[in-house]
Amino acid sequence: MEKVVTQVSGNISSDVAKLVADVMPMGHICLCYLSSDKEFAQKTVEEISEFEYKITYVEYPDGVICNDESALDIVNCDDDVRLCLGVGGREIAALLAKACEKRPLQYALVTNSPFLYGIGYALKGALPLKLLIDKDGKEGFGDYAKCVGAVLAHRVALWEKKYVHSMIGIQDYAKLKYEQDLLDGIIGDGQMSDADKLFNGILEYAKIYDSPYKSSVEILAELTEHVNLTSDRGESMLLAGIALIKYFKTIMSIEEYSLITPADISTRCRALAKILGADVSDFINLVKDRKFQSKWLYIHCEYRQDMLKEIEDLDAKLLNIIKSAKRFMPDVGYHLGDDYDCNSIIQLIYNLSPIVHECSPIAMADILLG
Repeated sequence: MEKVVTQVSGNISSDVAKLVADVMPMGHICLCYLSSDKEFAQKTVEEISEFEYKITYVEYPDGVICNDESALDIVNCDDDVRLCLGVGGREIAALLAKACEKRPLQYALVTNSPFLYGIGYALKGALPLKLLIDKDGKEGFGDYAKCVGAVLAHRVALWEKKYVHSMIGIQDYAKLKYEQDLLDGIIGDGQMSDADKLFNGILEYAKIYDSPYKSSVEILAELTEHVNLTSDRGESMLLAGIALIKYFKTIMSIEEYSLITPADISTRCRALAKILGADVSDFINLVKDRKFQSKWLYIHCEYRQDMLKEIEDLDAKLLNIIKSAKRFMPDVGYHLGDDYDCNSIIQLIYNLSPIVHECSPIAMADILLG
């Protein structure tokens, strides 16, 4: 089911005016945007100005940190504000979601960034009345590069979800196959340079995307940003997806397994705490109640070859996927350097098991010995 009503718009100003009129015939609106999107925000509300609306402008600087403190600019807007209108990408979506959880306001979101709805991961917390996409707002090649990273990351997350669901006995084969068919249709042979195909594919996938747990690729993407490899979520998802494909392939390639007593996972907790500058107790508390089951070895062996073939097929497309992402980047990916397999990501993956799902292949690697 589609959680947010999504509309691709050819006349964004007209569609926004209609949306606002349907919600409230007159009154006070809060318009939120980043400084770099000021011109787009002004275009968005052109037709609203013809009616009896008062508009309060909340402009955030580029690079704003999306936290509860920043969201207070929206939370503390005038008492008579009934509707917030966000114009922009992931940052504005995150700020509005936070603000509208603290203050029960309705909000709508207008974007010209395909990455925002690729694949809806920014739409967390309070959800907008509608997501309006200005397809003609800008070419957005940099954003399409982020979409390539997002699609790859979601495909890796789906692979992991299939493995985890097999381990814990969730039988949702039809749903998983439908998700996989949609994502594989977007990826094709890895040459994802057709912007329209990418646009339409991720819009379709956003309608059904739902994740019951936080995937390893999402966690690794966030940590990649934390250690300052990149501040861009699309690039961090791309890097995490590439690294985990190679790591998952390595784990699933080992033919002889035996169940052993779980390794002293506290060493991984200490290493992770050191890398992230965090308190080790936070990580130890996450794993102290984990109880690995002997049946997991049997289940792993039953599904290993099929899962290996699937991850190998994805690995075979990586070169084309990387080239596709780079072609959408202004500097053709020069700024990424050798980050695809740098030591920082390797260290993160090696010590990631305390904060991933207990049945993720990353966690299973701690108790399976070749």
